[in-house]
Amino acid sequence: MAKPKFAMTLALDKAMAVRQTGPGPCGRRYFHCLLLKTLGSCLECFDGTPADPTSYIAPPAKHLLAA
Repeated sequence: MAKPKFAMTLALDKAMAVRQTGPGPCGRRYFHCLLLKTLGSCLECFDGTPADPTSYIAPPAKHLLAA
């Protein structure tokens, strides 16, 4: 079985947290990268579209690797 080429490091996880967390009032970190250049926030903060609870990590999760 092949091993992954890159292991998730704390620095990489922090960088991904920036791309996955919107600056809006909800403060949620999603499992996908947000369209911050287009919308400026997640869809729920932008226009009220409800987010699927399985698509985000409840706040205050800043990064996944740090305890």
